[in-house]
Amino acid sequence: VGGKLHGFWYAFGTHDGYNLWEAPDNVSMAATALAIGAGGALSSVQTTVLLSVEDTISALQKASTIRYRPPGDKT
Repeated sequence: VGGKLHGFWYAFGTHDGYNLWEAPDNVSMAATALAIGAGGALSSVQTTVLLSVEDTISALQKASTIRYRPPGDKT
């Protein structure tokens, strides 16, 4: 799918291993995760999408334009 595995680490705790992937887009990475999970070698898979600094700044700028009121706020 045009991605790259940057590393794999074993761990103690909730999950036994962590890896860092780079993919051209979220759909490609989801396809990779599905293919690996379908192989049956893993008992569970959890993914976390990471944002670049540039994407985070864009999200912060966009968030400042959203008018949000928590539920129950009558102001």
